Amino acid sequence: MSRLKLNLYDNAIGFAEEALEKAIAAEKDSKHWKYAILSLVQSIELSLKEALQRSHPFLIYDNIDKPNKTVTLDQASKRLKRLQGFVLTTDEEKALQTASGVRNRIIHHEIDEDLVELKLVFARLLGFLNDFHGEHLNEYLQAVIQRDLWSEAANINDYGSVLFKRAQVRMVEDEVDDRSCLITCPKCGWEALSPYGDNQERCYVCEKSTCLVTCNKCEKVIIDGDGEEWLGKPYCHTCWDFLNDDSWHDIDR
Repeated sequence: MSRLKLNLYDNAIGFAEEALEKAIAAEKDSKHWKYAILSLVQSIELSLKEALQRSHPFLIYDNIDKPNKTVTLDQASKRLKRLQGFVLTTDEEKALQTASGVRNRIIHHEIDEDLVELKLVFARLLGFLNDFHGEHLNEYLQAVIQRDLWSEAANINDYGSVLFKRAQVRMVEDEVDDRSCLITCPKCGWEALSPYGDNQERCYVCEKSTCLVTCNKCEKVIIDGDGEEWLGKPYCHTCWDFLNDDSWHDIDR
C-alpha cells in the first residue's frame, strides 16, 4: 500500500510552501489569508520541534516517559529556552507569542480581522521563520523553498519590512530613543508600540491603539490584560509569580 511519509523538517517546509501559495492567492481573494497564516504557524511549530529533535529525539514529546503526544507551540518555545546553549531572543519570543495568538483567534472564534493587519502579521512571521531556519536549523528557509514561489511571496514580506523601516524613521522624529521600551503590537506583530511620546499606545506600523498599563512592582509597561491583577493593581507575570511566592509580603503595595 502506498504511503505518504515526511520527516519533521520536510513537513515544516511543506507547510511553509503552502502558506506562501495561499498568501499569493490571498492578494486576489482575501479568504485565503486564513489558510496562509494557519499554514505558516504550523510550519513554525514543526520547525521548533525539529530544533528540539536535533537536540534529542524525545524532547518533542509532551511526556518523555510516554512518547505519543508531541509538545504544543508554546511548550516547544519554553523547552527550547531551557536547553543549554540555545537562546531565543526577545524578538523571537514575541514573534512566537504573535503566532500563537493569531492562530487562536482564527480557529477558536469568528473571523473578523483587518486585512492590512493580517498581511503585516504574515510578513512578520515569515521573517521570523526564515531567520529561525538560518540561525537554528543551519539553512535559511528561502534557500530550500521553490525559488519562483519565494520570489513572488517575498513582496509580502517586503511590504511589512518597508512599513517597519518607515516606522523607525518616525520614531526617531518623535524622539522615541529607548528602543528597549518598545512593545510588540498585538494587532500586527511588529515591535513598534511605544509606551511614551506623542504616539503613545499607538503602533507605528499599523496605527492601531492598544491600552498599556504599568506593573505595580517593577514598573514594566505591559499590554493591559497580558499580566495579572491583584487588589485592582496590574502585575507582570514575573512579579505575579513573586507575589505568590513565600516572599510575597515584601511586595510594595
